[in-house]
Amino acid sequence: MYARQVPRYSRRVPRAKTPATGARRRNPRGEGDRLRTALMDAASELLIELGSADKLSIRGVTAHAGVTPTALYLHFADKEDLLNAVVARSFQELRAFLLDAEARHEGDPPAQFAAMGRAYIAFALERPAHYRIIFGTHVPGGKPVPVDLEPEEDDPGLQAFHDLVRAVARCISDERDPFEIAVLIWTALHGFVTLQAVMPNFPWPAAERYLDELHAAYLTPGGRGGRAGR
Repeated sequence: MYARQVPRYSRRVPRAKTPATGARRRNPRGEGDRLRTALMDAASELLIELGSADKLSIRGVTAHAGVTPTALYLHFADKEDLLNAVVARSFQELRAFLLDAEARHEGDPPAQFAAMGRAYIAFALERPAHYRIIFGTHVPGGKPVPVDLEPEEDDPGLQAFHDLVRAVARCISDERDPFEIAVLIWTALHGFVTLQAVMPNFPWPAAERYLDELHAAYLTPGGRGGRAGR
């Protein structure tokens, strides 16, 4: 798939001298990006198939992508670096879902929260493989979480969480901590979609009803969850 192309020469042109050992011809424009994407796609597919990052190997990924193991190290330092990139890409897709939903209700905080909640549920249920990669992939060592939890430009996971924190902050008007409320809401949403995936025949409430209850519990003054003054 990614074999080197040998330049063809006219008989009238003398053959170029062999370059010094170790010299490597520059890849055609865009080929490096395609290889990086192919390796990430292969890792994603194997993560879903194997069900565990521990079972994933460099040789397995490169064989699935149709390249040699050494090709992977042109783009990733090691397996952990590859896993971080795969998880980040899925987080970017989730964040795009959430931001698109939020933008459709500009100026209406409760509607924005509900739309983002629906988008989160839809992403988890419609793209279960991507959702499992995000929250089911253990990266040994992983990326450290900043003490102040300020999102970094290259960390779509923290950026997505801070989108939720901002949505919560727009909806509450008392002294409660938007960060704490966002944590409670996120874990509630995660439990809701995760249990639905493994217990599809259970009589779960409709998404709209569930989101209404979350809003009443956590975002309404004096609500049942995250109450002030505890």
